[in-house]
Amino acid sequence: MNKRCWFPNLLTSINLFCGFMAITFVVHGMETGPAGAEWFRWAALTICLSALCDVLDGRLARALHVSSPFGKELDSLSDIVSFGVAPALLVYEGFFRDTTQANPSFSFLWMTIAGLFVCCGAARLARYNVSGSSGSWFTGMPIPAGGLTIAGLAMFPARLNAALMAAIVLFAAFLMISTLRFPKLERLVFESPLPVRLTLFAFFVIALIDPASWFFLLPISYMAYGLGDNLLNALRPKEA
Repeated sequence: MNKRCWFPNLLTSINLFCGFMAITFVVHGMETGPAGAEWFRWAALTICLSALCDVLDGRLARALHVSSPFGKELDSLSDIVSFGVAPALLVYEGFFRDTTQANPSFSFLWMTIAGLFVCCGAARLARYNVSGSSGSWFTGMPIPAGGLTIAGLAMFPARLNAALMAAIVLFAAFLMISTLRFPKLERLVFESPLPVRLTLFAFFVIALIDPASWFFLLPISYMAYGLGDNLLNALRPKEA
């Protein structure tokens, strides 16, 4: 194996480690009762750090010309932990727990919804490993976008209604296994219309100022852009 592979694979391993740390932070949040809110916030921020590593490892591998099947498999294994299991556990324990305590009969429902998100994320990664992406587009929403969306919303100070949150989790799960196309980051940053890029930059600045409260704006805007592009593409006249 080319020794240069170690650098992107190290970033991928850090991604996986951050996913594990996010899970342990959620566990600490469960153990400390009401004071656990701070642990849940740390879990959400650690998932964001995983996303940063996930963005950088692929770009570094391409820059060093060391992309490999091993790196691709390691990346998928890391992603299912960092953006599948960790966000689903965070949503279940950090968001749905209060509803479960008020009405224990909902516990199995929330567990099922969180579990479906993990399963759809795994299916999305498996499909990508088999078929890859098409040019500047992914088929189905990437699992990092799904995981960051639900993790960010779970920590949003103005907490959503539990039913609305459950609907968002299920919708994100559906988008991951759908055949809708979603842009790669390079296309979104460099090829999207200028108003879109300016809006994304504004959201980035807001999220940077207070990531614990506003980071969810970035994955939500990515999701909205992808859905809007699919709608416009469906409405365009087809060539004869």
